[in-house]
Amino acid sequence: MGLEFLRSNGAHRMRDDAIRPLLLNDSIEIGEVPKKEQPKMDYEKKVGEWVPIDTCNVTLSATEAHNPKLFIDGKDVGRTVAWLQTVEGFPIPVRLSEIGAVLMCNANRRLQREWHIVERVVTMVVEPFPWDEVESFAAALQAEGFRLLPCQKPKEGLTYDFQEMRKATQNRSMDEMIRLEKQALVRAGQVPILVDGRLDPRRGGFDEANTPVVGMIKGHHRNYLHDEGWRIYYNLQFGQRTPAFLLPQEHITVVSWYLRLDSTTSAMPDWGIVRLEIPEKFFRLQLQQDSTYIDALSRMVCEYRCKDKSYERASVSLYPIQRAEEILGATMTGGDQIVSRFYNLTQL
Repeated sequence: MGLEFLRSNGAHRMRDDAIRPLLLNDSIEIGEVPKKEQPKMDYEKKVGEWVPIDTCNVTLSATEAHNPKLFIDGKDVGRTVAWLQTVEGFPIPVRLSEIGAVLMCNANRRLQREWHIVERVVTMVVEPFPWDEVESFAAALQAEGFRLLPCQKPKEGLTYDFQEMRKATQNRSMDEMIRLEKQALVRAGQVPILVDGRLDPRRGGFDEANTPVVGMIKGHHRNYLHDEGWRIYYNLQFGQRTPAFLLPQEHITVVSWYLRLDSTTSAMPDWGIVRLEIPEKFFRLQLQQDSTYIDALSRMVCEYRCKDKSYERASVSLYPIQRAEEILGATMTGGDQIVSRFYNLTQL
């Protein structure tokens, strides 16, 4: 069977078409974390005592040993390139992606790449097809520099909703990218490090009791704050943060807060605001819950903010993360070229 697997099962090419938003009652959750969490908002300040905290004049030397020196970012560039059907008629999307992760080091104010990895993956639900055909397809792909990434069917089983099936393959590809980021985290050891994204999905790549790791989240999809917290959130000035709150997640608990990196006037109300998080165990065991670290870390993040206005996400990104994205992008083949090669190999 080999590379003929797709064509033999009636696969069709698919044009580049962005995934449409899922309906609110779809079974796939859209959000940062499971809904069962209950943030503890009075962790640093009592709810009635919440005020913006200015970090612009904080001294960084007091927490030098724990300030991030390494930075990790991942990239998932791909799209659905084909689709086929099961015997029952369920649509099976085929996603082709280049995924990667990079570890950047700030050595004497010079950024340099410590390690990186890029892989080409083909993601699809394989359960409905004969296993010998799937194995033959996977081996043939491997010989050509691609890896077959089996995807679990949606929670409710196979569905005729193509968008939901498509979202499942995208999530699987993203999970594999995070696995590569975990490899970078393991390489970092106990060196202070900042990760672009939440810490909970990257658990296992660090010791939450001993590793000075920071997660930076650019997009805000969940409502964690109380009313007064939101009023403070929207009125944060550059370098100001909210009080920290305790945020239980699915596998670990983090201490989190919001920080404004860019206060450009006439922008969106939440322009330039990121959410930072650190492991609660590390903060409690290694720093004795000293909020001086949170202030200094916030100041350092502001110092690293991206100042390149031509960069699309400059308002919520850091220069080391921007450079990491550029490095990963330069090592990837590029969408049209890799898609054309895949079509030629599979004779679609």
